[in-house]
Amino acid sequence: MSDFVALDDLEVKFRSHTDSRGVLTFAEEMRDIPFELKRMFWITEVPAGAKRGGHAHTTCKELLCCVSGSFKLVVFNGREKREFFLNKSDYGVIIPEGVWCSLEDFSENTVVLVGASEEYSDEGYIRDFDEYQERYCQM
Repeated sequence: MSDFVALDDLEVKFRSHTDSRGVLTFAEEMRDIPFELKRMFWITEVPAGAKRGGHAHTTCKELLCCVSGSFKLVVFNGREKREFFLNKSDYGVIIPEGVWCSLEDFSENTVVLVGASEEYSDEGYIRDFDEYQERYCQM
């Protein structure tokens, strides 16, 4: 069984600058984002009722933020479940390695921006919940 990952302090509030031209929101590595970014991707055009995620990473950390629209993020660390509602571009959630996550209840035209601590590797994913439970859940 791997080390337990607490679900405390996952939320990130980004800094913003507002003027007559709109709002500019920003984040900096190792200040707002507690890891070096190796990969960025975004999720768009999620069909009504669809879910994303449904996996855990063995070593990769991720930062999720909702640039437009809204969605629910559900995380599970093997002991406890926590839900976040993301609907503001200056708010994000860190997903540590070893935490199962699911993205649900997308509003129309939602854009999710994700920053990852590692480059993509299929071997770094646990996509089977039974396998995840065997590895991370406390008996």
